Amino acid sequence: MAPDLFEQIERQIWREEKKYLMKHVSLSLIRNDALKIGDYILHSGKKSPYYVDLRQSISDHIAMDWIGNSLARIVINEIGRAKVDKVMGVPTAGVPFATIVSQKLAIPMLYYRKERKEHGVRKKVEGNMERNDRILMIDDLITTGQSVIDAAEAAREQGGIVTELVVLLDREQGGSEYIRSHNIEPHVLFNISEAFEWLNEVKLLDKEKYRMIMDYIESEKKSAAVSEDKEKGTNNKPEEKN
Repeated sequence: MAPDLFEQIERQIWREEKKYLMKHVSLSLIRNDALKIGDYILHSGKKSPYYVDLRQSISDHIAMDWIGNSLARIVINEIGRAKVDKVMGVPTAGVPFATIVSQKLAIPMLYYRKERKEHGVRKKVEGNMERNDRILMIDDLITTGQSVIDAAEAAREQGGIVTELVVLLDREQGGSEYIRSHNIEPHVLFNISEAFEWLNEVKLLDKEKYRMIMDYIESEKKSAAVSEDKEKGTNNKPEEKN
């Protein structure tokens, strides 16, 4: 039997596994009140009809095990354990998740410090990082992607190679595209719309709230696409000649 057929089957199994993991993680988010429905203001200043607070999950060892296993499985199936020298948590929510992945896969861990220490060695990346270490970023979710870029740039300044990111979910607000524009590939367990679709299907979310949230997500997608097109247009604009 052709090797490429085995690879196709393995990819299909992984797609099915991701859906299975998404369901368990989504259920744990509801149980832990980590997925909230209402009127919220995000860190970016935008309004949102829902809020994902994955910090709520750190007090539930079962939820953390599901999250840790899910992120570790992404590393194994989409990146490869042998291609990672260090994992780095993006503060603050990404740090406990990076800790679990580090333990599960036996990969040394780093974490990014937003404020540089003004004493000692004054570094922004904590842990034993060597030049040309292949560093895998780990965060909880993607919104704008700016916190990931800040952490990646700090690691690159210290000689690290950063090309991969693993996160639990994507809010679908253009952050993934922004991260890719900085030469980092995001590996996501699920998009937030997938979770809401399943929660609506199993009647853990009523139809009115579901419709409102899905309309919001679609609106954010369109807004992000327009912003991306404008950015590309600006970058491709020919210089004016004197």
